[in-house]
Amino acid sequence: MYYEEITLDHLEELAGLYVETFNSEPWNDEWTVSTAKKRLQQMINTEDSYGLCAYEDGVLCGAILGCMEQFYNGKMFNLKEFWVKNGRRGQGLGTQIFAEFEKHLKEKQVEQMILFTSGGDFTEHFYHKQGMGTDPDMVFMTKRIGD
Repeated sequence: MYYEEITLDHLEELAGLYVETFNSEPWNDEWTVSTAKKRLQQMINTEDSYGLCAYEDGVLCGAILGCMEQFYNGKMFNLKEFWVKNGRRGQGLGTQIFAEFEKHLKEKQVEQMILFTSGGDFTEHFYHKQGMGTDPDMVFMTKRIGD
């Protein structure tokens, strides 16, 4: 396994894997390559964006991406997206990528990582296994505009 820091040069490859992953179980989203490229480009172009592509035998098998944010007491990393190639989930690959990513964040003096993810056994359980906890002081709220 080897890693490359995400740049816009990875956009096409990342978008393809993103669509393949998130249009499958358990998400069943409806991404197109165009909408995925737009989302990923926005994230990559964000100030202090950081992410890794994970390759195995020269094939992209996962990616993790977000941005560093300054707070009064240090740097926080807002994890926006993390995906692993279909057929490779549940084999320890995501855990391996996550651990490597944590090492990189530590080198960048990031003190905390946050994320919003879908609740339930699949994604929430994965992040709990990585040592992340549910913060009882934080709430994710939403409202549809126009409804």
